[in-house]
Amino acid sequence: MAFIAVHLGAGFHSKKHEYEYNELCRRACIAGMKLLKSGASSVAAAAQVCKILEDDKITNAGTGSNLTTAGEVECDASIMCTYHNRGAAVGCISAVKNPILAAEKLLSESFKQLSHGRVSPLFLVANGARQFAESVGLEIATKTEMLSESAIMRFEHWTEVFADDVRVTHTHNSDNENEDIITDTVGVICLDMKGELAVASSSGGVTMKQPGRVGPAAMIGSGVWTVTAKDSKVAVCTSGTGEDIISTNLACRCAESQMTTSDELESLSMLMKNDFVHSQAVQLRPPAAGLLSMKLTQSDESHLLRLCYAHTTPSMSVGYMADNVRSPTLIMSRSKEGLLGQPVIGGYAKRINLFDT
Repeated sequence: MAFIAVHLGAGFHSKKHEYEYNELCRRACIAGMKLLKSGASSVAAAAQVCKILEDDKITNAGTGSNLTTAGEVECDASIMCTYHNRGAAVGCISAVKNPILAAEKLLSESFKQLSHGRVSPLFLVANGARQFAESVGLEIATKTEMLSESAIMRFEHWTEVFADDVRVTHTHNSDNENEDIITDTVGVICLDMKGELAVASSSGGVTMKQPGRVGPAAMIGSGVWTVTAKDSKVAVCTSGTGEDIISTNLACRCAESQMTTSDELESLSMLMKNDFVHSQAVQLRPPAAGLLSMKLTQSDESHLLRLCYAHTTPSMSVGYMADNVRSPTLIMSRSKEGLLGQPVIGGYAKRINLFDT
């Protein structure tokens, strides 16, 4: 059994561009499923699918990411899998075309034994992360190549706002229904043919962030997390207001709660309400976060796969695909008017009876 799920961030996705978001999810899922069916590991597939998301300028990851107050692109990315529950990440990385490939390489390099008792790093930032990427042959991009027209327009708009000393929030307070406000992060979760899950996350961070700021897409436990038990495995990735996701350690809490429940949707709803929406650690009101989780439960007779998503933002773009279908399922989940900040929950389940396959 192979399965893939992707998300394009929690925020406000304009209806004008909904087709473009769905089309990107479709392409990413099909490409990922092709890799998984060919025998690729969940880590390799998740990284390559995340690269596809980074390369599309409609997302806030890699090329086309939001700019800092200094007008620079600084990206975060991480990857983790259930085979060894080890993750690796890069933060505040500039001029590297695909940050997720740097995180993937950092993870693979960590299994090489170093001399003199040294331990391989699992988290690199800024110049150190860029130097590592260059040393392993990853593509380096110019500043111009990393920019998109929409990111430049957002930067110019908020620069004027700052100059006028107007209070800035990350909520959707625009009157333009065609304006996209994607606060953070794309994510991928893959299940490979060997039954291992891998999760990848990448982000350019919030518009006009302070230079040097590292968000949850680079933080194992907040942005991504995996858990493995005797008969179950869970992988989670998050999106939204980074500081609040970090404060609540949202990915880890979600994964732990999913491991101990038989009603994943209800558990996710309670977690989002109690551990995020009503948490005193959350700064932004209404709270803004989204997450994607995948759980595999195995027995002698069958495997049960449960995919769940949730968001408190106006919208979240999700796509998923099983190995026995021709095309992905594409969802633009939207909150009901007047319920911003309250969790919207959805999910999918697939059971494979081992005696019938």
